[in-house]
Amino acid sequence: MFKSYFKTAWRSLLRHRGASLIKLSGLAMGMACCMLILIYINDELSYNAFYPSSGDIYRVNFVKHGDGETRVMAGVTNAAGPAIEKDVSQVAAVGRLYNRSGILEVKDAVAGVRRFQEARVYFADEGTLAVFGVRGGDLRGPNSIVLTREMARKYFGREDVVGRSMNYENGTVLRVASVIDALPANSDIHFDALISFETLYSVETKGVADFLRSNWLYGASDTYVRLKSGASLAAAEATVEGLTRKYGDERVQKSYFFSLQPLLAIHLHASDVEGNPSTNSIGYIYIFSAIAFLILLIANINFINLSNAQSLTRIAEIGVRKVSGADDRQLLVQFLGEGLLLSGLAFVVALVLTVPGLGLLNAVTGKALAADVLLRGSVLLVFAGLLLGSGLLAGIYPAIFITRLRLTSLLKGKPGDNRVSGNRVRQSLIVTQFVIAIALVIGAIVIQRQLGYLRNKPLGFDKEQLVVLPLFGKSPSPINSGVDGALRARMNAFENDLRANSAVRAVTLSSVLPGDYFVSGLVIPEGHVERDNIFVPWASVDYDFISTIGAPLVAGRDFSRATGTDHLQAFVINESAVRTFGWKSAEDAIGKTMVRGDAQNGKKGHVIGVIQDFNFGRLDRPQQPLIMDVNVPRFTTFAVRIRPGNVPVTLAAMRQLWDHYFPERIFEYSFLNENINALYLAQENLSRLVRYFALIAIFISCTGLFSLASFMAAQRTKEIGIRKVLGASVASLVALLLRDLLRLVVLALFISIPLAWWMMNKWLHDFAYRISLAWWIFATAGLLAVLITILTIGMQGLRVIRVSPVKSLRNE
Repeated sequence: MFKSYFKTAWRSLLRHRGASLIKLSGLAMGMACCMLILIYINDELSYNAFYPSSGDIYRVNFVKHGDGETRVMAGVTNAAGPAIEKDVSQVAAVGRLYNRSGILEVKDAVAGVRRFQEARVYFADEGTLAVFGVRGGDLRGPNSIVLTREMARKYFGREDVVGRSMNYENGTVLRVASVIDALPANSDIHFDALISFETLYSVETKGVADFLRSNWLYGASDTYVRLKSGASLAAAEATVEGLTRKYGDERVQKSYFFSLQPLLAIHLHASDVEGNPSTNSIGYIYIFSAIAFLILLIANINFINLSNAQSLTRIAEIGVRKVSGADDRQLLVQFLGEGLLLSGLAFVVALVLTVPGLGLLNAVTGKALAADVLLRGSVLLVFAGLLLGSGLLAGIYPAIFITRLRLTSLLKGKPGDNRVSGNRVRQSLIVTQFVIAIALVIGAIVIQRQLGYLRNKPLGFDKEQLVVLPLFGKSPSPINSGVDGALRARMNAFENDLRANSAVRAVTLSSVLPGDYFVSGLVIPEGHVERDNIFVPWASVDYDFISTIGAPLVAGRDFSRATGTDHLQAFVINESAVRTFGWKSAEDAIGKTMVRGDAQNGKKGHVIGVIQDFNFGRLDRPQQPLIMDVNVPRFTTFAVRIRPGNVPVTLAAMRQLWDHYFPERIFEYSFLNENINALYLAQENLSRLVRYFALIAIFISCTGLFSLASFMAAQRTKEIGIRKVLGASVASLVALLLRDLLRLVVLALFISIPLAWWMMNKWLHDFAYRISLAWWIFATAGLLAVLITILTIGMQGLRVIRVSPVKSLRNE
C-alpha cells in the first residue's frame, strides 16, 4: 500500500513540475538557512562544555560595589588563589592564569635561532592543569614551560622536546617540562605556552613582584576553581565572598568581594564582565533561534499556500478517487505522503546546500566549522527533528484541506465552501509571511545603521592613520614595563628619527591606547579622602600624546617638557573626571590637588589641564572618567600618525628603524581604527547574518508570491477574458489582480512595524550611544515590500492578461 502511495506521490510531483520545483526550492533554502543557524547555535552552546567536570568549574570574579554602581571584573588578585586553596574546603583545585606577552627564543644547532613575540603566554599554577583536566602537563618545577604541540613544532620542528631550553624575554631560561594538545576552538581559554607561576616573580622587578604577591586590589589573574563532587556551591560562595573581609585592608573590605561564575556561563552570559574573553551574548542566540524559526516558517507557509492553491487544480482527480472508493484517511495519507516526500527531497537538497554554506558562515562569523560538524550526534538529532517537524508542518494542513472537500462539489469541479475558508487561511499565511520578512528587513537596516554609527561616530580624537607599535607585545605588564634610562634614550632617538621621515606627522608613547583595557587606579582628588575608594581608569602618556591623538583641551594646558616637573606632579583629566570628583567646572579643576595611589606612597600633584571627553572604551558602555600622567616606566606602546599614501613604504621604514634601535624586540604593528572596530565583532556578525537571512526571507516570499499569483490568475482566466471583451484596459486588469494581495501586504506592514520598533528599540537599549529609530527606516521597508509585490504580481498578471480572450473563453 505504501509503495502505491509513493508511486502516486512521485507521479504527482512529476506531473506538476513547475509548482513542485518552486515548493522544493523554497523549502530547501529555508531548511538550509535553518540548518546553518542551528549549527552556529550548537557551536556557541558547546563552548567550554568539553572540559572534564565542566559543571563543577567556576571562575572567580572581582566585584566592586558602591557609589550607586556595581562593576564585575574577570581578573582577581594573585593573592586570592592561595587564600581560596587554604580556606575553601569545597574546592578540589585552584588555578591562576596571568597573561604576560613576551619574546620566546630558541637556539637550535639544526634549525638555528627562532624568536617570536607571543601574545598567548600565561603564567599558571600546577592547579590550573588539574582544574581543566589537562593531561600530560607538568608545571611543578621552577622555570618550567608547557608548550602546545603546534608551538613545539614552531620552535623546534618536532614534538619530542621535553628537557629542551627556551629563553623568555631575553633573560629568563626556561625548561620544556611537557608538550600537550591545544585546547579546542570552542574554548574561551586559549594559550600557546604556560610558564610555572612562581617564575613570574623572578621575571618582574622585586617591587612589582612584591606588589603582585600581596596586593588585594589589583585584578591581575584569571582564577578558576573546581569544586569537589557533590560539594555545596552555596557554602563555597559564602566562604569565597568573605575572603576580602578576612584578608583585605579597610578599603578592600568596604567595596570589594569575590563571586563565583560557572565556566559554562562565561561565553554567553558574561559579556558585561570587564575583561571577559567573550563578547557574545545569549540574547544573540535567542535572536538567531528566532530567525531560524521564522525563515523555516516562511518556507513552510510558501509550501502550504502553493499546495492549497495547487489542490484547486486537482479537484477532478480527488473526485474520481472518492467515487472509486477512497476514504478520507487514504486521501489524507496520500497527500500527507506527497508533502513528506517533497520535504524529504528538500531536506536532501538543503544538506547539499549546507556544505558550501558552511564556508560563508565561517567567513561571516570568523569560525572554522568543518563539514564533519554535520555528523555530530547533537546536530543529527536536531536535523531529524527539523525534517519531521517541517514535513508535518508543510504537509498536514494541505492534506486536511484536500480531504475536507465535499464529493458533490468535487463532481462539479468546484471546491465549494472550502474555497472561502481556504482563501482566509491563505490570506492569513501571506500576512504572516510578509510580517516576518518586513520585520527582518527593518532589523537588518537598524543593525547596519547602528554599527555604522559605532564605526563612524566621532570619538573625540582622530583614530585614522594611527599606527600602533607595541614595544613589549600586545599584553605587557600593565604595572611597570621596565623602561630604564638607557632604553628611554633609545626610545627618544627612535621617535626623533621617525619624525624626520616626511611620511610621519607625529609620534608619541603611552601605557595604553583607546580600544585597550584601561587599568583603574586609586585617586584621591581634592575634597575627598582615601577611604572614599575612588578608582579611575589611568593612562601614562608622553608629553605629546594629547596633541598626537587630537584630543582637544577645554581648560588649562598640555604636558610640557619645558616645565621640568610635569613628570613628577602634573595630571590631565577629562570632563567626566571633573564631574566624578564633584568639581564645579573644567576651569575650576585647574590647580586642584590630587594623589594617584594611596595617601602615603602615591604620586602627589595637581591638575594642569582638562581635555574633552573622548571614548576610549566600547560605545555600548557609558563614558568613564580618565586620569593621565607622565610616567615613563609604564610606557609600552608607540603611536605613530602617518600621512595617507605609500603606507607599505612607511611601514618598511619604521621596521628598519625599529631593528636598528630595538634589535632585541620583535616588530609588530596594527592600526588603531581596526583595533577599535574589532571591539564590535559580535555585533558585526549579527549584522551580516541578519542581512543575509533577510534577503533570503524576501526571496522565498517572492517565489511563493509569484507562484501563488500564477494560480490566482489561472483561476480568473475566464473572468479576465470577459473583462477584456467588454473593453477593460491592461492597467485595470493588473490592478484587479494586485488589489487583494496589496491589501494583505499593507496589513502586514501595520502589524510588523510596531513589532519591529519594539524589538529594535529593546536591542538598541543595550548601547550607551545609539541611533534613533527614524520614520524613514520603516517607510523604506514598507516601500520595498509594496514594490516587490507590485513587480511580482504585475509580471505574472501581464502574462495572463496577454492571453487572447478567444483561448480563455473557448470552453464556454
